[in-house]
Amino acid sequence: MDRITPHNIEAEQSVLGSVFVDQGAMKTLVDKLNLDDFYKNQHKVIFAAMIELFQDDIDIDYTTLSNKLDSKDLLNDAGGIDYILGLINYVPSIVNLVNYINIVKDKSITRRIMEACRVIIEKGFETDNAIDFVDSSEKIIFDIAKERRTTDFVRIGEVAEQVISKTESTKDNQGKITGLDTGFEVLNEYILGLQPSELMIIAARPSMGKSAFALNIATNVAKMKDKPYVAFFSLEMGSDQLVSRMLAAESRVHGNKIRTGHLSNTEWRQLSFAQEILSKLNIVFDDSGTVKINDLRQKCRKLKQEKRLDLVVVDYLQLLSGSNPGVNRVQEVSEISRTLKEMAREMKIPVIALSQLSRNVERRDDRKPVMADLRDSGSIEQDADIILFLYRDDYYNPKTTDRPNQVDIYISKNRQGATNTDGFRLSFNKPCSYFENLHGSAVDEDLDLD
Repeated sequence: MDRITPHNIEAEQSVLGSVFVDQGAMKTLVDKLNLDDFYKNQHKVIFAAMIELFQDDIDIDYTTLSNKLDSKDLLNDAGGIDYILGLINYVPSIVNLVNYINIVKDKSITRRIMEACRVIIEKGFETDNAIDFVDSSEKIIFDIAKERRTTDFVRIGEVAEQVISKTESTKDNQGKITGLDTGFEVLNEYILGLQPSELMIIAARPSMGKSAFALNIATNVAKMKDKPYVAFFSLEMGSDQLVSRMLAAESRVHGNKIRTGHLSNTEWRQLSFAQEILSKLNIVFDDSGTVKINDLRQKCRKLKQEKRLDLVVVDYLQLLSGSNPGVNRVQEVSEISRTLKEMAREMKIPVIALSQLSRNVERRDDRKPVMADLRDSGSIEQDADIILFLYRDDYYNPKTTDRPNQVDIYISKNRQGATNTDGFRLSFNKPCSYFENLHGSAVDEDLDLD
């Protein structure tokens, strides 16, 4: 039996006929549909004429539409005057216009995906590079998926009601955390936990402890009561190295002892207990060397569809590559940071990305990091919701420092809250890759709300 190409003639007729019932319907149609969304050629011809009349600010009725088609010698192609007159009979209710539009759009997208699949099959016979073939195929489908129906404008009243409802649901929260718990009291005071749809950048020069800090946050989040799922993408270290650091942090056993196996009986017991705790956490690692940002997003989409994703950590941003290898590095990093932000919004999860800083830091007397030190692109500063800088005074001034085994944390950007450019401190046990709240390191009473 012959299979019919997906379409819905009645929905197309209802969409076109609605213009004769309500002139305002045309504004909605122009925003949501284009000519290729219509399956029947007659309807494409009619809609093209309607668009011209709309752009010329001419009211659309039977007379003006038939005259426009006749002047272009297209009246017969549109089905004739009787067909145009009959369109109004296919409008059961103007109230359902959006539903008619969605039916037409969905059928159009289905047809386009079917055509894209045919193109992909043809390319499959010609390709010699499987990786490039997968990337190009994914891009074709993703470009179509981006055109899926979008939401309408939302009235301020509806949004205000949602905000008030959220405020009421969190008013009794004694810990003041509305997102995922980082495990660090002062940081939570500023950001209220890791929030859905937000991109956090953790930036520092090498040896400041940013990977260890990210691992600590991931572990603390995974230890929450409802056992959130964490995906950790490591482009620099293997999963065994990461887990070795996590075991050191959890057991408080020197990392070098874990690597060499020279442990006392007590340390073996500590390590075994740490293994038992970590094994119960929902943390997954990807150390496959995924370097393309689109590959990373696709893997996250799969986890999200399986309802196994609440937080993403990327270590680190500059090791990713964009989708267009021919562009310069600044444009590439701009695409990467923007994609990470889009991913956070699309999946409604927090995303943490680690970032290197430029060597300019080393050339200054004051090595405290600033926004301008972010490496490769200013777009990181633009796309991030939160930017944290890490600085260790005992690394640069080991003999004169007054704060050994401590890391200064600077909140240089916080889109939804206060910044802290003076910094707060955390205790850092470097051999055990362990960060800890430092008593007496409190949030300033006078917060910078800029």
